[in-house]
Amino acid sequence: MSLARTRSVAAAIVLAACGGEPAPQVIAPTPLVADPTVAVIGTEARHVALLPASRPGGLRFAVTVPADPLLTFGFGLPEGEIAKVRTPGTFEFSIETEPEGRTVIGTQRVDPGILEDRRWFDARMDLGAWSGREIILGFRLRPDEGSPAPIGAIAHPTLLSRGHRDDRPNLVVVSLDTLRARNVGTYGYARETTPFLDRFAERGTLFETAITTSVTTGPSHMSIFTGLYPVNHGMRAGNEPKTDGVGTLPTYLRGVGFDTAAFTENGFIIRKFGFGQGFDKYSENRGSRRRAPGEARVTFPQAERWITERAREPFFAFIHTYEVHSPFRPPKPYADLFAKDDLPGPELSEMRLQRDNYDREIRFVDDELRRLVSTLEELGLLERTIVVILSDHGEEFHEHGRYQHGGAVFEETLRVPLIFVGPGIRSGQRIETQVSLIDVLPTVLDLIGVDRSNDVDGVSLVSALSDGAEPEARTLFAEANAPRRWLMPFQGESWNPPLIAVRGQGEKWIVHRPRQGEADPPKRFDLTTDALERSPLPVEGEALAAVETLVDEYLRGRGGAAVTQPVEPLDPDLRQRLELLGYLHEEETPTPGSR
Repeated sequence: MSLARTRSVAAAIVLAACGGEPAPQVIAPTPLVADPTVAVIGTEARHVALLPASRPGGLRFAVTVPADPLLTFGFGLPEGEIAKVRTPGTFEFSIETEPEGRTVIGTQRVDPGILEDRRWFDARMDLGAWSGREIILGFRLRPDEGSPAPIGAIAHPTLLSRGHRDDRPNLVVVSLDTLRARNVGTYGYARETTPFLDRFAERGTLFETAITTSVTTGPSHMSIFTGLYPVNHGMRAGNEPKTDGVGTLPTYLRGVGFDTAAFTENGFIIRKFGFGQGFDKYSENRGSRRRAPGEARVTFPQAERWITERAREPFFAFIHTYEVHSPFRPPKPYADLFAKDDLPGPELSEMRLQRDNYDREIRFVDDELRRLVSTLEELGLLERTIVVILSDHGEEFHEHGRYQHGGAVFEETLRVPLIFVGPGIRSGQRIETQVSLIDVLPTVLDLIGVDRSNDVDGVSLVSALSDGAEPEARTLFAEANAPRRWLMPFQGESWNPPLIAVRGQGEKWIVHRPRQGEADPPKRFDLTTDALERSPLPVEGEALAAVETLVDEYLRGRGGAAVTQPVEPLDPDLRQRLELLGYLHEEETPTPGSR
């Protein structure tokens, strides 16, 4: 019996061994074809096998059906096909066996002229009648008579045994964009901004001093995904793609059988810059055109629905929200929180208002986080899921005369929350030694037991998580690459980046390496006695020369020459959303070094 090969990857049939053996074999997804294809419907991208209606036989996959079997897959007409065809077609799903022949097990008519049909459809089919048999799974797309032949998409079809249990832990990473550690209760903040997160952190391990790699959203998130500093993964401005060939957290996990999905809010965390690599499902929630794309009330429920519908484990869900990002517009009933307290803060009244609304949005997101964790608990998944809660960078409220982030590397933007909860992680533990966001990838892969390349800048923190061992002290780096520094909302000054922070366990240097012109003098702070960086220390002698050498080595990157990626042009929709986030102003065009 011959098996037709398709032109795309996507479809992976997973055969889960089962039966009377006490320890079923774990079989990773096996791509049926060599090269991945991505299809987009609405705001969601998935890995797919293309299904041309012009191919009479459709797609056909030979499989052996396990006991208690379930077939899951997605399907639909990609965006380009909707624009070209706009006529109905019928998806047909079948099974071929010998000697019975062909049996149709399901059909779905999709009409792109109907708004409701311009989406991904998800199917779950019980194949119990064929348990233990060799079959051909068939997928066909039939257009109406006389209509153009569309090309459909079949998203990651998976055949599994519901009785099979993969004991590897799931992974959920939640990124609360722009959340600085000093405004989180469990990090010592006076306001009750994070009552749920404070309690949840007690169930795991909290890192007291977690440092970002960049005070810009795109580069810092790419460091989380790759375990590399920006000079090594290639994204430094934020609007350029990562370097080709750099592995990411979802590619590692998808390669060993994890279902992978991301739920983001547009901005710079988008597929075109490389963030979609390795995700079976990548949902970009674009939000409203009238406000910044901080849509936690949409993004978190999307993730919760996906987790609830998981037919198998293990899975990796990445959840990112811009809710705690300027412009700060806390929804009701959060808009009146903290109105009666008199928390000391910025001298400028406008900055105090911005800080107060920032705190209110943190409290709102804390409630969304509570609902997410409650969903995991209600599904019985929390005890076998590693939950990582972090941020990409912090925010400035005039502590050093500036607002927002991107143009400075003081502690208010560098220090972020980093909390691990789940199997293999000690509870009620706080680690003091400084760590970096580049440590997230090697740590979670080691917790799960996934082999990885050693070619990363981060280190595994598993010993700290499992037995409380303080990590080895080391020097960490961070960048500020924005060409504009904000003094007040929409009032900025031009600036020639980058700034490089060189951070030891108690001492910190800030070195300016402008791309042109004269550099500002370096700064040095003793963080043990001057945590707010108010009193710069003398800068001179051998210590300065040593730091300058460290900065030179950092900027050269791996192999002695950092890779600079081409800056991507912005489409009108993305430009509008970046303007709403405060990244662009009027007709400003992003250049290398922009946020």
